[in-house]
Amino acid sequence: MYAMSTSSPPDSTSEVFQDFHSRQALDEPSWTPPVSAAALHHTPVRFIGRDPKVLELLELVNQVADTTATVLITGESGTGKELIARLICERSSRNKQNLVPVNCGAIPESLQESEFFGHVKGAFTGANRRKIGKLELANNGTIFLDEIGEMSRSLQVALLRTLQSGEYSPVGSAEPRFCDVRVIAAANRNLLDLVDSGEFRQDLYYRLNIIHLETPPLRERRSDLPLLCDHFLRSLSEEHQKRTPELKHEAREILYRYGYPGNVRELENVIRRALILCGSSDIGPEHLSPEVRGTAVSNGATVDVDMEEDFQTAKARTVESFERAYLANVLRKSGGIVSRASERSGLSERNFHEKLKRYSINARAYRASA
Repeated sequence: MYAMSTSSPPDSTSEVFQDFHSRQALDEPSWTPPVSAAALHHTPVRFIGRDPKVLELLELVNQVADTTATVLITGESGTGKELIARLICERSSRNKQNLVPVNCGAIPESLQESEFFGHVKGAFTGANRRKIGKLELANNGTIFLDEIGEMSRSLQVALLRTLQSGEYSPVGSAEPRFCDVRVIAAANRNLLDLVDSGEFRQDLYYRLNIIHLETPPLRERRSDLPLLCDHFLRSLSEEHQKRTPELKHEAREILYRYGYPGNVRELENVIRRALILCGSSDIGPEHLSPEVRGTAVSNGATVDVDMEEDFQTAKARTVESFERAYLANVLRKSGGIVSRASERSGLSERNFHEKLKRYSINARAYRASA
């Protein structure tokens, strides 16, 4: 997971948040534990950034945190939507209660209602014991619904009812139960487009979109790159138990030029790779991946060219780097749906698939959250 820091409360000293608790077994291995009050208290959430767009976002977080309003966080993958959700929870009056994260895109549609609402013993074949649902785990606390656009239509109806009345029923039970839960949802797909296509309920969209926060992509907050690079150098060096290397000037220039279609998560992985490969030396261009070294930034920056290469070789490498970055970007904007991405790009779907295969790009990966 990548870390976050910011102009956060003065008593927040940690720059890195800890992963969720290790998975624990209840009645099935897919159970995800909530983030406990103790975890939130001892690992303050910080979102690294001084760019005006980040400061504006954090000001909105402060304004809405200690309310009961439902929040919808949108933004590309890797921009820190879950970190913003944790920050809201930490700064709210519910910070001593559980924060329950749910990745809606990772739960099979047939199991979604059981995961959310729980089920009673005997509700269906294999239900050998009562299952506690996510809503019950989050009672009096906060539930974070990531990839809300992947939620099934039937569950959307049930969730709308719960948002309106606080009432729900476990699968297999006619007895209504009530919960007091603050809902924070996130999406990396355009929910209004999903509403127009009939995949997402309009009434649920407006119920969720009381407060709308947008996490900016890294290419729109490039002034934060030096801060983020230095942060990841320190934190990842500590994680790998090695001295913190210096970034050579040439490596910094390349990192500052790169476009980061994967946003802050990609930057963290780039630094992690370089840190591993540099051994005991400082980080130079040779420790960065070919994609990072060779990709031009879309805002008119230069291309890193190896002067030992002939023109045709350098051109082919540059075209490949451009195509990789372009395909990744259009997939991200299309939520990983190839048909939409090909239409947006102007390429035939067959041609688009061929390019994905050529560069070993998995479209499904772009349906993941931040």
